Amino acid sequence: MRSHARDLYVYLVPALLWFFFVYATDVHDASQADVRADKLDDQKGHLKAFGESGTRLEVDVSDKFPPPEEFFRKYVQQSRPLKLQGAVRDTRACRLWTDDYLLSLELPEGEGAHVFLETRKKENRTQETLSMHFHEFLKVYNGTEYYMADKVPAYLRSDIMLPCSLQCPELYQGDKMAIAMMWFSSGGTKSVVHTDYFDNINCLFRGEKTFIMVDPAVHREKVDLNNEGAHSDIDVDSVDLTKHPKLAEVEFHHINMTAGDCLYIPYIWIHQVRSYNSNVAVNFWWNHYASLDALEKGMSCLDTCDHQLTLKDVRFGGADAFQEPERIRDLLVNMLISSGQLDPQGLLKTLTKMFDQLDLDKDGVLTLPEAKQTTNAMWKEIANDMAVLTSMLDDLYPDAVEEGNGHIKDEL
Repeated sequence: MRSHARDLYVYLVPALLWFFFVYATDVHDASQADVRADKLDDQKGHLKAFGESGTRLEVDVSDKFPPPEEFFRKYVQQSRPLKLQGAVRDTRACRLWTDDYLLSLELPEGEGAHVFLETRKKENRTQETLSMHFHEFLKVYNGTEYYMADKVPAYLRSDIMLPCSLQCPELYQGDKMAIAMMWFSSGGTKSVVHTDYFDNINCLFRGEKTFIMVDPAVHREKVDLNNEGAHSDIDVDSVDLTKHPKLAEVEFHHINMTAGDCLYIPYIWIHQVRSYNSNVAVNFWWNHYASLDALEKGMSCLDTCDHQLTLKDVRFGGADAFQEPERIRDLLVNMLISSGQLDPQGLLKTLTKMFDQLDLDKDGVLTLPEAKQTTNAMWKEIANDMAVLTSMLDDLYPDAVEEGNGHIKDEL
């Protein structure tokens, strides 16, 4: 009996000690987790909408479009957003675009009357999409999650004035305008956090919108974007600061828009968009570098705004028109935003000739201002070396090979 008792003592006591050790450790860990959770709950923005953490900043506001040269030099070159309050309030689209008016339009036959639709108001890049006759969409959109995300149909372009700040023939007749997109919903849409590889003016003709914007030159590394920097998987309704702690340090620009307002969104600025109430907007994308090149050469812009100059007068190059060399240039700029500079003995080791051309001040490093000062002519001269650079960048940004930078689903 004593032998059995001794055996029981030998095995049972260590087991009990182990049990109490594990239990106490679990309780301690759980307690610490509760403390961490309590601290996060107290932290501004945790499990709240994107933009609720960090600091809020204002943007410049104007009640009219600036003259083109002022707009490009003060805002496009300087990468500064601008809200244009009531700038399109008196235009045809803002006055006329009721559902009854749109239903009264005579549409072309066949596919020309169909529009591209998203099927979920909270955007993701894998959701189902479909094509539907525009008039059929108008009859059902209020009772569904369908929203239109397509280029402006030809039969609506004469209603939309080209923003006064873009009324330069070198832009709208020179294939530097990429595309005009139309966003139409019953409200409640939520975009992913994303960037656009174009400059962008978004004009709202019905409803309300909010834009949350982040300056990539200051906070690019604090916002988790995918490899090619196009969009993020952050849950825009419930930001988990345990997964994205640096968002607590970000400065966010909050912009509220009502019908008649426009917003200039600078090239590659990070942003997220929400819409409210029956909602119609059009955004105008144009090529960032080509427009600045044209500005430096001298653009013959209109002295006064022509309110009869509409989208039917614009020649669009298309969202995919600037893949080469512009995609490589975009990727290079994004890399420099992240790293500050590139060592020619590293990534550009095999491209000394190309590096020397881009290194404008010949100081041995390539900086962001120098990359922005390069011209299309320079890039054409080094076209042979681009193939090598493309291969290198594709190794760093494998997703960019498949997706490129021509997304047309980047605004709501």
